[in-house]
Amino acid sequence: MEDNRPNISWAELELKIQKSAVKKDGKFILRGRWKKFIRKQDGFKAYLVDGEWVRFNLSVTFEHAGHGLVHEFIPMDEIWVDIKHYEGCPCRNVREDRKTSQKCFNSTVIHEITEFKEMKKGMPYWPAHQIALDKERELGILADPYTEDYN
Repeated sequence: MEDNRPNISWAELELKIQKSAVKKDGKFILRGRWKKFIRKQDGFKAYLVDGEWVRFNLSVTFEHAGHGLVHEFIPMDEIWVDIKHYEGCPCRNVREDRKTSQKCFNSTVIHEITEFKEMKKGMPYWPAHQIALDKERELGILADPYTEDYN
């Protein structure tokens, strides 16, 4: 039998998630040992999450991090950052245990908040992502957004 499902591009899927985010149930919050609250920052709750658990149980597309305008399962006031670099990620200088450093966590939280704010204004994901990468570079917590720093 032929697959007649519509061919949806990444951009179309991202836009669909972004547009539907305003209808999220604010009382829906995922909890578990896989999710650890770290701090509040700029109106968001930042969490370290077991990204492998997230990929196996919520979405295979979850990579380093996310927020509620990119992932339909993340509440609008939360930022999630993976505790480890996922297998095959493009980052350099990653330790064998793939653990995310504090510097990487801090830089990623800023990235996600910046990206969220741009998308909240109506900007699509990809240009918002580029602005967020520029913000990370400007702040210089990491040498660049794709190079880990464990010092």
